[in-house]
Amino acid sequence: MDYQDRLIEHLVRVCTSEGLLKGTLLDTPDIDDAWMRYAPSYYADAVRNFNSYPEYTLACAGFLGMAIAFLWDKDWEKYCSEPYSSFLGTRGFDDMDEYISGKILKENRFSNSAMHTVSETAYSFLMNERLESGTAAAYKAFLATAHAVFKVGAAIQLCHMGYDFQAINPQTYS
Repeated sequence: MDYQDRLIEHLVRVCTSEGLLKGTLLDTPDIDDAWMRYAPSYYADAVRNFNSYPEYTLACAGFLGMAIAFLWDKDWEKYCSEPYSSFLGTRGFDDMDEYISGKILKENRFSNSAMHTVSETAYSFLMNERLESGTAAAYKAFLATAHAVFKVGAAIQLCHMGYDFQAINPQTYS
């Protein structure tokens, strides 16, 4: 199992114990595709801020995941082409969390608490890898961590909105 898979498994366990998830990672290809569009812009902002504000930087990936999941549920056809800049506050990346939780999700208490848990857990997991700062391995681990936090943020939002994983038998639909 690679680093990102281990991290996601760990985050799902922690979030389940905190009542944020129900033991599974809810996701959809639409949300995964959105990450692929937004990741380069997010990474450009995040890399500049990571050394000074590592947990905040990771939390922003989770807030972005929450916002995408929220908009996916609301009207994905309308919102699927939103530019990355539409998730930034008046101070850009510096208040991305406040903008998403206050203006998009409109529920600061839940989203802030959830992302505090996720970003703190993810950062601790990353630090336990004991990678040498500034190396290619450390950079790759940061990228994987941010992606994992995005996915978990989206899953938390989907769960919060009432989505639930339902196992299906594929033979039923053939």
